[in-house]
Amino acid sequence: MSVLKQTPVKALPFSQQLGFRKTLNQRIDDYLKQHKLSPRDVPAMYVKTGLILLWWLSTYLIIILGGLPMWANVVLCIVLGWAYAGVGFCIMHDAIHGGYSSHPFINKLFGLTMEMLGSSSFVWRQKHNVWHHTYTNISGLDEDLETNGLLRMTPHEPWRPMFRFQHLYVPFVYSLTAFSFFIRDFRVYFTGKSDDHHSYPKMNLKDKISFWGGKLFFVAVLLVIPMFVYTWWQTILGMMLVLMTVGVTLAAIFQLAHVMLPATFPEPTGDPLHIENEWAIHQVETTVNFAPKNRLLNWYAGGLNFQIEHHLFPHICHVHYPKLAPIVQQVCAEYGVKYHSYPSYRSALIGHLRSLKHLGQKSG
Repeated sequence: MSVLKQTPVKALPFSQQLGFRKTLNQRIDDYLKQHKLSPRDVPAMYVKTGLILLWWLSTYLIIILGGLPMWANVVLCIVLGWAYAGVGFCIMHDAIHGGYSSHPFINKLFGLTMEMLGSSSFVWRQKHNVWHHTYTNISGLDEDLETNGLLRMTPHEPWRPMFRFQHLYVPFVYSLTAFSFFIRDFRVYFTGKSDDHHSYPKMNLKDKISFWGGKLFFVAVLLVIPMFVYTWWQTILGMMLVLMTVGVTLAAIFQLAHVMLPATFPEPTGDPLHIENEWAIHQVETTVNFAPKNRLLNWYAGGLNFQIEHHLFPHICHVHYPKLAPIVQQVCAEYGVKYHSYPSYRSALIGHLRSLKHLGQKSG
């Protein structure tokens, strides 16, 4: 079992400073200045936002107003699920990181698109920005490794016989991702924590208003309004299809970046506990890129296939990542840091499934 689950801690220092992060930051700053590029408020990002929101709205309206046959609505529900996931990848993600705009109000506004997914921007900010981005792949602190015992995503988790088959049933688990976000939000709201190892800050009044406003919007869009057009069972099935599509799509991008055999799963050592590494090097070693030359995936996934660059520079808009990647690779080579990247999405997906199969085997 993870050291941190036996001895829970709220924070964990990185003990080394090797100059890697300082050099990397300087090179990236020089590149942006040399090419007169703004790290945020990129015009292409605003255009992209409009296109994705139009995709979401137009698909939804066609379902509600189109009067189409059942098979067409099934297809449209899947397309709507992809649109929802696109909102998460491309708009919400940058905004909550502060990488969308230099204006806090704009980041806050577009960060609220998280509520469109039925989830809470308040919970995501702590779960993703703080725990995942600070303590990537550290079992007991990185909440993205937690699956309520359904999957073994780190070698430091206790083994169970069912994990032998996790590479086969993982699509079903991933299809529940959006539902698990919804459930986690209410657990955090009413108890202040998502599990025994992750306690959240206290919500203020604005956080609570956003929380309930988002939940009401979500229920109205996917349940209340459709019931004026469709039967209750058609509405429920449509909602489930949309959310299962969202879940599989989100997980099939986010998890491929970390639950991979080339990535490391460090354990803290010493007294007090710490990680023997520089934080920025830790980010590279626990992260994997994939399909860097796939333009369609680059656009749709919000640069999350350049996950190494994202973890190092979450405050920079993702449209810059393809240009920043060669700089990061060069600095990694200079410092002897391994930079892992799968050439295609297919190879990364196969690698992820192989990693799950490997993690599902009983060791020792």
